[in-house]
Order: sequence, then C-alpha cells, then structure tokens
Amino acid sequence: MSQLCSSKLEPLVAYLDALTGRADLSVLEELLQGAEVSREDLKTVCKFKCECYQRNRIRATQWYEMVALCWRAGQKSPIHDHASSSCAFRVIEGTVTERRFEKNPDGTVRPVEHNTLASGSICAAEDDAIHEVRNDDPEGDLVTLHIYSPPLKMQTYDMGVGVYDEQKPCG
Repeated sequence: MSQLCSSKLEPLVAYLDALTGRADLSVLEELLQGAEVSREDLKTVCKFKCECYQRNRIRATQWYEMVALCWRAGQKSPIHDHASSSCAFRVIEGTVTERRFEKNPDGTVRPVEHNTLASGSICAAEDDAIHEVRNDDPEGDLVTLHIYSPPLKMQTYDMGVGVYDEQKPCG
C-alpha cells in the first residue's frame, strides 16, 4: 500500500483499514468533516485530464477505496448511483454542483434537487441514490476526496433511457 499523501488523513485511514465490512455512512461523514485536508496536502496525487475528470487512487482494500478526483472547468460525472456502496466526499478546493435524481415509473430519471457545495462541504450517498457531480466553474479547478465502501461499482443513467450501463467511473 502506498504512503499516505497527508498525515491529516491518518484518523480516517485508521478507521478504514480496520473495516471488516461496509463502512457506516455517518462515520465516513464525520471523519471527512474532521479531515482538514488541502490541495497542497494532496499534491502528490492531484492529476488532471483534459477530456474527463481524473480518479487518482490514494489507497484501497477489499472494503474501501480512497480517491482524489480532479476536475477541470466543465467536467462532470455521469448520472450514476452507488450500487451497494457507501460514498462520502469532501470538497477540497472549488465548488461542486450536484444534481440529485429520482427514478420515474418507466425507469428513466428526472432531476429533483440541485445543490452547490463549497470547499469543506461533505456530500454522502449510498446504494440507489442517484446523482451527478459537476465542476460548473468556467475557470477554476475542482478537487474532491472520495471514500467508497466497498469500492465503487456504479450504474449510470441517461435522462431519457433509464439505466444505461453498469460500469466503473471515468478515469
């Protein structure tokens, strides 16, 4: 397992490394809230791509995956769920635009909520919660620190089609 990119992540990693099953979502939220991590703390893992947001794995076991996601202006995730995973992330730098969706009776999805999350904010979801994460800032980068437990496998959705793919995320 690689060295931690910041000692500020040690309490979070201690909890995660002790897991023998899926992490408790409320505990992930609390630990991420206490992790005062900056982009400078993640500099060894902050890599960006031009065509798509970049997933930069920090640490993983069979019970979790810790990833720094790096987003250029205008980049977004697909509309997705968390298919049997708990997911919590902290906005490290920039502003997240999150859209939450619900399934229609015909299997398609519709937006039902819109959230803007500033640096330091925590977002958490699990299982069949459906959302899209975006960097709508026309000029600034976005860096987010995600914990998935167990590691993420997601279903993606198209607004007019419903479930459209079961895949690993971009990056």
